[in-house]
Amino acid sequence: MATKSQAGRENRGPDKGEAYGVAAVTQALSGIDFPATKEEILQQARGHEEIHWTKNKTIDLKSLLDQTGQDEFESMPELVEVISETTREEEPA
Repeated sequence: MATKSQAGRENRGPDKGEAYGVAAVTQALSGIDFPATKEEILQQARGHEEIHWTKNKTIDLKSLLDQTGQDEFESMPELVEVISETTREEEPA
Protein backbone atom coordinates (compact mmCIF):
# COMPACT_ATOMS: atom_id res chain seq x y z
CA MET A 1 0.00 0.00 0.00
CA ALA A 2 1.34 3.48 -0.88
CA THR A 3 1.99 5.89 1.93
CA LYS A 4 0.25 9.25 1.94
CA SER A 5 3.42 11.00 0.74
CA GLN A 6 3.94 8.49 -2.09
CA ALA A 7 0.32 8.78 -3.22
CA GLY A 8 0.59 12.58 -3.25
CA ARG A 9 3.59 12.47 -5.57
CA GLU A 10 2.05 10.25 -8.22
CA ASN A 11 0.44 13.09 -10.19
CA ARG A 12 2.89 15.88 -9.45
CA GLY A 13 5.69 17.15 -11.62
CA PRO A 14 7.06 15.92 -14.93
CA ASP A 15 7.45 12.31 -15.93
CA LYS A 16 10.76 10.68 -15.05
CA GLY A 17 13.49 11.99 -17.36
CA GLU A 18 11.43 15.04 -18.31
CA ALA A 19 11.75 18.54 -16.88
CA TYR A 20 9.77 21.78 -17.01
CA GLY A 21 10.71 25.44 -17.00
CA VAL A 22 14.21 26.40 -16.00
CA ALA A 23 15.14 22.75 -15.40
CA ALA A 24 14.13 21.89 -18.98
CA VAL A 25 16.32 24.69 -20.34
CA THR A 26 19.35 23.65 -18.30
CA GLN A 27 18.76 20.01 -19.19
CA ALA A 28 18.61 20.81 -22.92
CA LEU A 29 21.82 22.84 -22.67
CA SER A 30 23.77 20.53 -20.40
CA GLY A 31 27.50 20.79 -21.06
CA ILE A 32 27.47 24.13 -22.88
CA ASP A 33 30.33 26.54 -22.14
CA PHE A 34 29.60 30.21 -21.50
CA PRO A 35 29.84 32.84 -22.75
CA ALA A 36 27.82 31.41 -25.63
CA THR A 37 26.27 32.93 -28.71
CA LYS A 38 22.67 32.34 -29.68
CA GLU A 39 23.90 30.06 -32.49
CA GLU A 40 26.03 28.00 -30.09
CA ILE A 41 23.09 27.64 -27.72
CA LEU A 42 20.81 26.44 -30.51
CA GLN A 43 23.48 24.03 -31.75
CA GLN A 44 23.81 22.57 -28.23
CA ALA A 45 20.02 22.28 -27.93
CA ARG A 46 19.68 20.46 -31.26
CA GLY A 47 16.89 17.94 -30.87
CA HIS A 48 15.62 19.73 -27.75
CA GLU A 49 14.52 23.03 -29.29
CA GLU A 50 11.01 22.58 -27.93
CA ILE A 51 11.17 23.22 -24.20
CA HIS A 52 8.45 22.00 -21.83
CA TRP A 53 7.92 25.24 -19.92
CA THR A 54 4.87 23.95 -18.05
CA LYS A 55 2.87 20.75 -18.25
CA ASN A 56 0.56 22.47 -20.76
CA LYS A 57 2.96 24.90 -22.47
CA THR A 58 5.85 24.19 -24.81
CA ILE A 59 8.12 27.01 -25.96
CA ASP A 60 10.38 27.17 -29.00
CA LEU A 61 13.90 28.01 -27.86
CA LYS A 62 14.91 29.64 -31.16
CA SER A 63 11.96 32.04 -31.30
CA LEU A 64 12.42 32.81 -27.61
CA LEU A 65 16.11 33.65 -28.12
CA ASP A 66 15.20 35.77 -31.14
CA GLN A 67 12.77 37.76 -28.99
CA THR A 68 15.46 38.58 -26.43
CA GLY A 69 17.40 40.71 -28.89
CA GLN A 70 20.67 39.35 -27.45
CA ASP A 71 23.28 37.58 -29.53
CA GLU A 72 25.44 36.36 -26.62
CA PHE A 73 24.83 35.21 -23.07
CA GLU A 74 27.49 35.33 -20.36
CA SER A 75 26.18 32.51 -18.15
CA MET A 76 23.42 29.96 -17.68
CA PRO A 77 21.78 32.11 -14.95
CA GLU A 78 21.67 35.08 -17.34
CA LEU A 79 20.18 32.94 -20.11
CA VAL A 80 17.55 31.47 -17.79
CA GLU A 81 16.65 34.92 -16.44
CA VAL A 82 16.20 36.36 -19.93
CA ILE A 83 14.10 33.37 -21.04
CA SER A 84 11.96 33.62 -17.89
CA GLU A 85 11.38 37.34 -18.46
CA THR A 86 10.49 36.77 -22.10
CA THR A 87 7.98 34.04 -21.28
CA ARG A 88 6.38 36.26 -18.62
CA GLU A 89 6.00 39.06 -21.17
CA GLU A 90 4.23 36.66 -23.56
CA GLU A 91 1.60 35.65 -20.98
CA PRO A 92 -1.69 37.57 -21.07
CA ALA A 93 -2.18 39.91 -18.14
